[in-house]
Amino acid sequence: MSITVPTAGIPLDPRALAAFLAEQRLPGRRSMTAIVRLRRERSRNRPVVREPRPIAERLRARIVADAVREIERRGGETVIEGDGTTTGLRVVDRDATTRTVLLRAQGWRYYSRAFGSRHTTLAYVYGTDDAGPWAVRVPGTTETLADALAWMEPAEVTKAKRAGRRVRRQGDIYAIETTAAHDGRGADALPEAHEWRPTTRYLVHRPEDGRRHRPLKLNHPVRFVRQRVLEMGRSNGRAYGD
Repeated sequence: MSITVPTAGIPLDPRALAAFLAEQRLPGRRSMTAIVRLRRERSRNRPVVREPRPIAERLRARIVADAVREIERRGGETVIEGDGTTTGLRVVDRDATTRTVLLRAQGWRYYSRAFGSRHTTLAYVYGTDDAGPWAVRVPGTTETLADALAWMEPAEVTKAKRAGRRVRRQGDIYAIETTAAHDGRGADALPEAHEWRPTTRYLVHRPEDGRRHRPLKLNHPVRFVRQRVLEMGRSNGRAYGD
């Protein structure tokens, strides 16, 4: 035998609901205490529904995760370890057009009980080009992406652009238009992965990790200069960007 209970008019208040169930002579836990306890149990067992994070916040988190992975692959620090604290990188400036970001971390780095802590800053530029993701270390005083990119650009490149000379780039190597007398200058100082082939007029890239930039055809006289970046780690030495 089944019992049909009209749903219309069923009270929600525990005391009134207990009286209603008793009046209907329904089986089960019908007291006000039992109803309150049952509701609490169901509330505890109900899965928590979290509001999805805003798209902008999720995008920043994804960028930071990708950047951290690339920086660590290149041997860079991604956190500042303090005395019981850890400060990670965050995006402080971004250019969506070039898919380039500046990441920074500021905090007190703990060295030892004798030396104590010192305030320090990590700063990196991260982006993606034809060879894939890349990351370079820049001075901690850099606060905007524009300043970081300007610092990375060699003075010779800036001067050539102002003079209206053609400038091409393959990763961390710039090819600056010059006179025939200086054609190929700087080729002997190119990183091992970059090779200038004067016969075919191609600058090619053959890195060990296989992350190649596209060959660069240069039909006009050029000289080569290297991008300015800091060595990964804690020194102020210079390094290659690729």
